[in-house]
Amino acid sequence: MKKLILLLLIILLIVPSIYAKQGHLKLLAVKENDGGYEGAVADLYLEVKSGSGNVFLDTFPLTKIDTQISTRFAKDMACSYLDKDCSNYDFIYTIKANSPIIAGPSAGAAITLLTISLLDDFSLDESIGITGTINSGWIVGPVGGVKEKIDAAKQAGLKKVLIPEGERFFNEEGSVIETFDVMFPNDSKVENVSIITKTIDLVEYGKEKGLEVVEVSDIDQALYGFTGKKFGNGNYTFDIDDDYEETMSELAYQLCNRSDKLIRDIDYRYGSKQNETMIAALNLTNRSKAAILNGSYYSAASYCFGANVKFTYVLVSINNLSEKEMSDNIEIIGKNIDALEKSIDNKKKETITDLEAYAVVKERLIESEYYKELISTGNITDDDIYNLAYSSERVYSAFSWANFFDHRGKKVNMDNDMLELSCKAKIAEAEERYNYVSLFYPVLDLSGTRKEIDYAYDDMNNKSYELCLFKASQAKAESDVILSVSGIGSDNIIGLLDKKLEVAKKNVAKQIAKGNFPILAYSYYEYGTELREKDNYSALLYAEYAIELSNLDMYFKPVHKVFYFEIDTNHVLLIVLGILIGYMLSKIPRKKDKKKR
Repeated sequence: MKKLILLLLIILLIVPSIYAKQGHLKLLAVKENDGGYEGAVADLYLEVKSGSGNVFLDTFPLTKIDTQISTRFAKDMACSYLDKDCSNYDFIYTIKANSPIIAGPSAGAAITLLTISLLDDFSLDESIGITGTINSGWIVGPVGGVKEKIDAAKQAGLKKVLIPEGERFFNEEGSVIETFDVMFPNDSKVENVSIITKTIDLVEYGKEKGLEVVEVSDIDQALYGFTGKKFGNGNYTFDIDDDYEETMSELAYQLCNRSDKLIRDIDYRYGSKQNETMIAALNLTNRSKAAILNGSYYSAASYCFGANVKFTYVLVSINNLSEKEMSDNIEIIGKNIDALEKSIDNKKKETITDLEAYAVVKERLIESEYYKELISTGNITDDDIYNLAYSSERVYSAFSWANFFDHRGKKVNMDNDMLELSCKAKIAEAEERYNYVSLFYPVLDLSGTRKEIDYAYDDMNNKSYELCLFKASQAKAESDVILSVSGIGSDNIIGLLDKKLEVAKKNVAKQIAKGNFPILAYSYYEYGTELREKDNYSALLYAEYAIELSNLDMYFKPVHKVFYFEIDTNHVLLIVLGILIGYMLSKIPRKKDKKKR
């Protein structure tokens, strides 16, 4: 009997751990005071238990920025990192602080790490803290108030702080502000960004306080910082998909052959035209030829598209179109837009490549329609001619991109409900990141990013969820770029850019290993590499686009050809324990009732 009681006590101790796992981590944050911001430390708790994939968050006091969005995303990134189906678990996060804090995106890395540790059943060193966002590709991204968070970590007795790579150098008030321009992909939006030159080395600053400060770039490095163990498999093969290379090279040749044709038309009809526009266009064709020799087909296609707009502008200008001829050209563009739009709308999307190809084609058709609507047929101006040239060449490039719509890669569940959820999730992420940047860097001009988010809302309302996902991803990437460059001097841009390109390459390689080939992520990575020596900031933007678009598959579930049942081991263990208890109870000898005499 005593043995049975002991066994039951052991079982009672085991059962709670079966139902749930709990973990804790110190969360580095900032809070506002009269003079600006000061560091703060909060307690982050997580309980993971059997459930149905719900995420619950309780904060006390309330955080200034909604942390629910970053919490959900961080949980998804943790599950994706472990390649684990988390639909059978509920996640209960609690953040407790002594006063209202600013958390939001800056809590993302900590939440991801704590979630991974519980799901994979290992502990984190609680004398270590981390600050940083979590981004696509498991990148630990930049945040504000790093110096203040280091101060708070020291006061809380922490021994080490992990900070995002690229934020080692911190500005002092009154330091010099530099400005630069970033041209976005449609060549029509310019973002003015201010960066503040470095003045304080936070690693050395930490040493003076007796605190180790370490830069980390991704979750693998962060996990190593907390555990001393290496995580992740870095041996991914960067093999470019043969079908992608064939299709993209064909696309590049189509656009570049068109460049040659337009040059011949200009020369044949009007002789060599050596004006500023022609020289610029010819320079682009020369760059395209060099890109093709290097196998950079996306870059070549981009150069040839830019050249074609200029060539067409020259051709239309010297052709002196009548109002009737201008109207005829507008009608032709409209018919081409309608035909291609009808074609792709009727196609079923089955893979990530289909999704990206659809978004690229639709975006180009929308741009073509936009510029077409700007054309007046009355008093024809230079602007009308340029709008005609851009509109016609944009629809031509859209036809070329449609060749990627061929269901290559792993099939995923991409029904309308799933697309809508992914659209809303990505908009929420973009909004949160935008608000975070606005809070810490209120002097920056974020109008371009705001416009991209608004476009994503328009697409959502119009049920164009693919475009919504694409534009919201771009908007989030733009906010990340601003966060990245706002904490470093211009001398460090190349180092930051190289790291971003390295991460983008690694993420693409991971997708290749999964059976996907993210055509946009790779194309933007290639273009960022091409621009590295010519335009650091634009290259940085394309590298960030590549990172953000490198794992869209996390929003969609794969289609399995073989049906299977996933067994929850916790439930199985409970059943076994129940059987064991029942068996033991059946072995208890029962006292016989005494018969009444």
